[in-house]
Amino acid sequence: MHQFAAIGEAMVELYHQQEKTLRMSFAGDSLNTAVYLARLFPFTQTKINYITLLGTDPYSDMMLAEWQREGIHTEFIEQLPSKLPGLYLIRTDEKGERTFYFYRSQSAARELFHPAHATKMEAVLPRMNYLYLSNITLAILEPEKYQRLLVLLKKAKTNGATLIFDTNYRPSLWPSIETARQLTEEIMQWVDTALVTFDDEQKLFGDSTPEQCVKRLHQFGAKEVVVKCGAEPCVVSVAGEQHWIPARRVEKVVDTTSAGDAFNAGYLAARWQNHSPMAAARYGHALASCVIQYPGAIIPADKMPVLFEEHVK
Repeated sequence: MHQFAAIGEAMVELYHQQEKTLRMSFAGDSLNTAVYLARLFPFTQTKINYITLLGTDPYSDMMLAEWQREGIHTEFIEQLPSKLPGLYLIRTDEKGERTFYFYRSQSAARELFHPAHATKMEAVLPRMNYLYLSNITLAILEPEKYQRLLVLLKKAKTNGATLIFDTNYRPSLWPSIETARQLTEEIMQWVDTALVTFDDEQKLFGDSTPEQCVKRLHQFGAKEVVVKCGAEPCVVSVAGEQHWIPARRVEKVVDTTSAGDAFNAGYLAARWQNHSPMAAARYGHALASCVIQYPGAIIPADKMPVLFEEHVK
């Protein structure tokens, strides 16, 4: 059985149903991708694991129970009695574009790869076939914890793991753009599949075009590169060939939260079904187009577009 592990921070999500009425859910960029993958692979030979730290509070317990219902394997999640999950609120405008307000300074996930946790992960990460993380994962870690993660990723790569990375650059999480750029460049040297957003890459590295972004990512060593461009076509670049794959238009965008995370899940799911990178991008767009028609990061399970053949043509 193939083992996939997403590593990162999961948070309590509150989004407005009305001005003073909020609905609670759970989300986080790496978690969103893991949830959508688990829904797409409920009975296959790919085991979807999530790696994070939570508290021992009722909300953390609710998180674990919900993820288990989704089919995510949670045995590698540790609960810390002195910590809580982070929290964020979403406000969306009339076009579905969102603004986030975070309360995460004491988030349990910031303790990922503390000495005892890193020791436990020495027996876990090198066993994984696929490892998935983003710059948000890196941004919440103190330098020594990041270094422990990097050592484990290198060991997993030596054992044959595929490293999948999404930039997800959030300036407010970093002490400086220089630090963010340095760690991104360092991690990119080990990345096999880069699923990035042009807007993030442009802010972080100043790329003027998606093609320039593709070239830079390949120079770092990524073999398979997808540059997402919002509602515009994404660029898929593999084996020296570039293809532009149009996004799917929708009549009304409700909330763009996790559109990129959903795209990543759809793309990976299709690739694991032996579809081409171009077909995988079409399925990624199909899933993302569904997600942006609902509020919050995770859409109702019965709204998932699950028929690969219908969407990858």
